[in-house]
Amino acid sequence: MLTEGVSLIDSRSDRVVMEPNPTYWNPARRPTVRIVYDNVIGKDEGIKSVAVGDGQVDVVFDLTPDEAKSFPDSAHGRIQTKKAKAILTGVFNENRPDSPWRNPEARRAINLAIDQAFVLEHGAYGYGTVIPAFIQPGRYGADPDMKPMPHDPEGARRTLDGLRLGGQELVFVASPAWKGVVDAIGRCLGKVGLGCRFVSAKDETPAEFDVKLEWYFDWTPQYPAACVHREFFGRDATLRQGPEDPKFDALYEKLLHTPETETEGVVREVERYLQDEAKALFLYAPYTLFAVSNRVEFTPYDTCMSELAETRIKG
Repeated sequence: MLTEGVSLIDSRSDRVVMEPNPTYWNPARRPTVRIVYDNVIGKDEGIKSVAVGDGQVDVVFDLTPDEAKSFPDSAHGRIQTKKAKAILTGVFNENRPDSPWRNPEARRAINLAIDQAFVLEHGAYGYGTVIPAFIQPGRYGADPDMKPMPHDPEGARRTLDGLRLGGQELVFVASPAWKGVVDAIGRCLGKVGLGCRFVSAKDETPAEFDVKLEWYFDWTPQYPAACVHREFFGRDATLRQGPEDPKFDALYEKLLHTPETETEGVVREVERYLQDEAKALFLYAPYTLFAVSNRVEFTPYDTCMSELAETRIKG
């Protein structure tokens, strides 16, 4: 990817310099500006540079919601957003001894207790979209008839009390960047009589955690099998937090033997199954956030990462 769009890459120093390649085969994607990736300037320093307009930095990738929220009013730069092919979800720990989260009623009760819109607004300052399942609306495999889990705290409390789970403290493991999200989740859980404790994923993961917040990347339609999320639920999963699920595996086998023209329908079956069984704590699809100088016009690639293939910078 790097050698097709550029004619010079100098990676021997603390910078990667990319020069336009005037002979690139596709004129519509031919680079027009020189791009320098600085590997020394810190993220905080880069954000400050964009805000004050000193010309040192024009684009800072992958801001956290807290960093974007604290970006000052500036005549020199702005926060730019992009819907990413990613979601933030909670994966229940069904593997710990006597885990209550093997019961789909318990998992669903936690989902009913969570006000997804509240968590998005107060945990991520509105930088995202509430989702009904693992695939964002409008993406390959998303079911347009699916709706987000309802917010029903009274129903959640009744179920939790009936299962004798009332009054428990749930341990959430997450990146420090998502502590605000866990705090917002905790405020929702407090209304149904549950406690909530945040543990940083940088620390050793406790064996008794209840929910782990995870990114999930949607690579479809190039690789539609990824839609079945087998890393969390399938038999050859590396991140699975629960026991084997024969029904899920049967859907995966069905997908593998389905003609390409019918694949999307099977993926939607998987999405409905995950929601019906409340296999995860459904939250939201975050935005990718950038600090961008007013000196440039920046169009990021349609993904969760700072890919260069479709990035546009005009200055």
